[in-house]
Amino acid sequence: MTRPIQSTVAILLCVYASVGQPVYSAEDADADEPAATTIQQPASAQESQPANSEPGSKPASTSDADLLSEMVTVGVVLTPQKRFVLPQPDFVSVTGTPVPTAQAKQILAKISGRHGDRFTRDSIVAPIAVNTDSIPDEAGNRIGHFIDVTFVVHQSIAAIRKSEAVDQFKTSADGTQSIEFAEDDGADDFEKNKSRTLAPAELEAFGVKLDDKSESLAHLQLPLLGKVVIRGVARARRSVWPENADDSPIILTWILDDRFNSDAPTEDSVANQWRAIERTQVGEKQLGPPQPYAGLGGYVAITPVPEHPESSIVQIRFVLHEPKDWFSGRNLLRSKLPILVQDRVRNLRRELTAPPK
Repeated sequence: MTRPIQSTVAILLCVYASVGQPVYSAEDADADEPAATTIQQPASAQESQPANSEPGSKPASTSDADLLSEMVTVGVVLTPQKRFVLPQPDFVSVTGTPVPTAQAKQILAKISGRHGDRFTRDSIVAPIAVNTDSIPDEAGNRIGHFIDVTFVVHQSIAAIRKSEAVDQFKTSADGTQSIEFAEDDGADDFEKNKSRTLAPAELEAFGVKLDDKSESLAHLQLPLLGKVVIRGVARARRSVWPENADDSPIILTWILDDRFNSDAPTEDSVANQWRAIERTQVGEKQLGPPQPYAGLGGYVAITPVPEHPESSIVQIRFVLHEPKDWFSGRNLLRSKLPILVQDRVRNLRRELTAPPK
């Protein structure tokens, strides 16, 4: 059974919310479809944006500035010394203006590469462009990852706007609504991907007020590779959302909200944190002590395929901070992300094309 789109940040999280889950089964692939993923270095980030920069003064809070503009100019803070500036969307400006058709066709051809027309094929297993890059600190040590994903779904912008995934990109009237899933029925509670809206008391504890017309706050639990669990409050916003044009581009932005940062997070707090999944002497899994965490966010830009408005290009770009204590120096995320991204995108295609329940 196909899972429903998960939460307010479902489109973005479809790429990495289940990093620890089994990957797409080879039996589901089309017989005539070879490797469906293009993997390369994120040239757009290297050519047009400074991939690593040192923060000077602390940037404006994500509650006081447009998220997209901040991500592509000031950047996403990974550590007190480093932030990463995301490249701007390829097919639409930060203000929502689509690039000219001829330019969009050139960009799409470059992204499609050797796959050619198969990249826009109406198939769950159509090729996906996945670009990954490690982010180093000033000493050259890896502190995070930049992930750049582009793929096509055979639904129009208007249809996507009406989907559950986008409709939930706003505050729920139920302050305690929660969603969770896990591939393993025997998974411990902390091994499940979870998302829930915040209770009023939790917002008040951090002095946060919500603009419920264009943004959403959700407390997330994201297990990674069975090694660590990220918990914290994500802030999602409709950065581009013209109400008078159903076929206009959409840009949805998302970031771990720095208003919920804490130098000493506690187990029962919604403060942003990560915890190691450890083993007891008898082999049982348990969580280690909470550690402060920041540096997770990105955007989704959805635009029509040039000259084919019945289909849409989905471009997802995000950064993920990787503390040095996560995987003992092993680059597990970069080695596994392309296949995992492919799995998540294929599931998203199934869900977007599935008939309403």
